[in-house]
Amino acid sequence: MTKHIIRELEHIEHLANRYADIELTTLANIKHKSQSFPVYALHVGTQDPNAPTLFLTGSIHGVERIGSQIILAFLENLLKRTAWDVYLNDRLSRMNIVSIPVINPWGVHLKTRSNGNGVDLMRNAPIQANNPKYQLYAGHAFSNKLPWFRGNPNQMEDELIAVSNFILERSKNARSSIVLDLHSGFGSRDRLWFPFAHSSQPPDNLHEYYLLYRLFRKSYPQYELYQFEPQWHQYTTHGDFWDWMYQQHFAQSSTHFLPITLELGSWLWVKKNPWQLMRFSELFHPTKPHRVKRVQRRHNPLLNYLIQVLDNDLFPKIDNEKELTEKALKLWYP
Repeated sequence: MTKHIIRELEHIEHLANRYADIELTTLANIKHKSQSFPVYALHVGTQDPNAPTLFLTGSIHGVERIGSQIILAFLENLLKRTAWDVYLNDRLSRMNIVSIPVINPWGVHLKTRSNGNGVDLMRNAPIQANNPKYQLYAGHAFSNKLPWFRGNPNQMEDELIAVSNFILERSKNARSSIVLDLHSGFGSRDRLWFPFAHSSQPPDNLHEYYLLYRLFRKSYPQYELYQFEPQWHQYTTHGDFWDWMYQQHFAQSSTHFLPITLELGSWLWVKKNPWQLMRFSELFHPTKPHRVKRVQRRHNPLLNYLIQVLDNDLFPKIDNEKELTEKALKLWYP
């Protein structure tokens, strides 16, 4: 029962013990019944608090553990390259890469979407949408026996308190920050979602999201993997953690901050291996070893691109905000 979470935590600890260039921090120890699991953060890069920062987060839903494996594989590849890649070391001397591979260790342990209290951590933040009460998937307060249970939005779960305090403290000083939160389970295409999930209104820094989209399309014209869009294009929800983090960041800082969700289209894995339908915990994870490796390497261009964007300080240099905003409104908010 514990093999998945033990494997992920041991992998994190292995990276911290093997490579001197990485720093391990315990954000919280999440207790449930008589046992506890840590929420770890890994840091690679400069100690300069003002440096651009890429945050990578995964497994906020316990059954969607492929995200944490993508993060850990990418970090390990990065750390191995620091032994010989002078250009990478130079880049890391100017920026930070901070990862929280497993936000919801008890969900991974119990093979559930929710945490140990039965709370869906992506519906738990104190933020409201306009969805009617009967739309359970939008987040509800009926029972933790049902999926998408919000818990108490006015007292967020310990995992979210620890993660939010950590990221907000670091992002408020960083010149620019991108958060990439990895999920799986929606549709047969990989999607990059940006705020908002609770509202169809555009974010104030819409031009920055459009720049991120446009540069990726121009730089990788043969890489038509992602549907880049605001999350409300697919559905709206209560309590979205990254919507809330967006609001909290800009309430305390004017630095550039772009949370993004990478939603992996897991229906493709199920289509190729229908036996996964027999187990809920396998619906959101590629069970075949060769598919796990394929998914792990599939997103390396995106991760490297985000590092390049931050290292080049592109967001502070934008001088055509109005033009970018108009194009973004035409594309995503017609």
